[in-house]
Amino acid sequence: MGTPYSAVLTLMVTAGVINIIMGIYVVSNRSKQAMAKTFIALCFLSAVYIFGSALELSAGTLAEVKFWIAVEYFGMPFLPPVSLMLIMHFLGMDRFLKKRMRLLMYLMPLITLVLVITNDLHHFYYRSIELHTSAAIHKVELNAGPWYIIQGGYTFGCMIGGVALLLLYWNRMRSSYRLQHITMLIGLLLPIIGDFLYLGNMTPAGMDPIPVIMAVTAALYMWGLVSKGMLNVAPVARDTLFESMSDAVLVLDRNNRLVDFNPAAAAVLPELTSFTLGQPIEPLLKLHTDLSMLDFNAEADEDEPRIYDEIKWTVGEQSYYYQIRSSFIRKKNGPETSKLIVMIDVTERVRLQEQLRVMAYHDGLTGIFNRIHFIQLSEALLHQSAMQDEPLALMLFDIDHFKQINDAFGHDVGDRALLHVVEACRQLLRPEDVFGRYGGEEFVVAMPGITREEAEAAAHRIRSEIAAQSMVAAASERPLSVTASFGVAMAGAGCKKEGGGINKLLKAADNALYEAKNSGRNTVRLADMETTKQALLP
Repeated sequence: MGTPYSAVLTLMVTAGVINIIMGIYVVSNRSKQAMAKTFIALCFLSAVYIFGSALELSAGTLAEVKFWIAVEYFGMPFLPPVSLMLIMHFLGMDRFLKKRMRLLMYLMPLITLVLVITNDLHHFYYRSIELHTSAAIHKVELNAGPWYIIQGGYTFGCMIGGVALLLLYWNRMRSSYRLQHITMLIGLLLPIIGDFLYLGNMTPAGMDPIPVIMAVTAALYMWGLVSKGMLNVAPVARDTLFESMSDAVLVLDRNNRLVDFNPAAAAVLPELTSFTLGQPIEPLLKLHTDLSMLDFNAEADEDEPRIYDEIKWTVGEQSYYYQIRSSFIRKKNGPETSKLIVMIDVTERVRLQEQLRVMAYHDGLTGIFNRIHFIQLSEALLHQSAMQDEPLALMLFDIDHFKQINDAFGHDVGDRALLHVVEACRQLLRPEDVFGRYGGEEFVVAMPGITREEAEAAAHRIRSEIAAQSMVAAASERPLSVTASFGVAMAGAGCKKEGGGINKLLKAADNALYEAKNSGRNTVRLADMETTKQALLP
């Protein structure tokens, strides 16, 4: 246009375009927005007001000015109550926005719209409208009527009421939502300041500054909407329950971007801050768990929550386990609005289960395999050896005169003697050897892949190590020498492949152990190879 209003009109059009874009964005993503209808109304009403103001400013005749003023009022008087409703949504005050209350809030703007359209008949809203034009300026002089003052009071009441609610809820708002809170506050304060300047004739050429100011507020809302998920939840409404939950809760939008979280979630994910709102959740989860185990992209029509049990979770050097539940939040009889991720700490349960598993398979005192589990493992080793045509040695030994140790020094020293023997054996056994407590002071070792000579040598090494490492029975006593007697049986090529063969091999080793004891103890005896082989043949 090449007029002093060119820059102003550019800002107005920009503000109108941003509002239309926001409205379209929310319409196309309405299933993700808890306050969608109200925000859509705010966007399109703002666009009507802004474009009407721009066209009024560029009008050349009084008739055009009156027409575009009427167009403006299809948007402008509705903006204050809609803004107040949006704030009430944000603060979780939806329970006050019943249908009757909404109609009452729209009643005043509807009356104003009718009065503006019919103003030439009664001049109850504007006493007069005059157009002053010159080469430098274009000025519309509006003389307010009685209803203009009433509408102005209603407008300021809604806007100041919104500011008061935001300030009242300031300390109740979590710090993670402080940026959104400030955005809403600025979005109200700027128009209020502009209105006061306009009513006080402190604006250039008496021009209404609100449409220009709305370019700034529209940009702020666009930022809050896109980057921070400002409209996805009502954070104060769920404070009492949400904040006090001991389980970690994450609220995501349909694109797995973080919308909200509770303090328990911040403890599980220390990286969570107000700046992570609106960001994808996957990069944060990758820092603590194997993300491939989780699938938050379930089909939207699934009503049952997805449950991922005993997910290992690491925070620093510590490891935890969580049951993670993923479900959709739906509007009543409507589509999904967001996702709810609940993380339940099951670390104690997992650790208890592990303890029970250890107790089921291991000896409570020594920590090595118990008799039942040893037989299961060695039976599998025997079968494997037969399939691979490899030998398997079974070594059975017990502590010499163990009853005398218990009788002379007490059962606590007897327990220490058992631990002493186990420690000596662990130093010499291979990783592939299976070591178990057979009962009382009796121990057993299955040693796959070694020959008869190697098994005998291994038994002698363990026997010598046990005897060489004496233990102290008590602080005032001299060192106590502990010895053991060994019986060794071999399963060679062609041994039985079906279950139960290990019991016969144990019987052969037990006979050899009996011979060792009768030979003066602290010695090694091997079972007769031919007898053992015959017992194990199919």
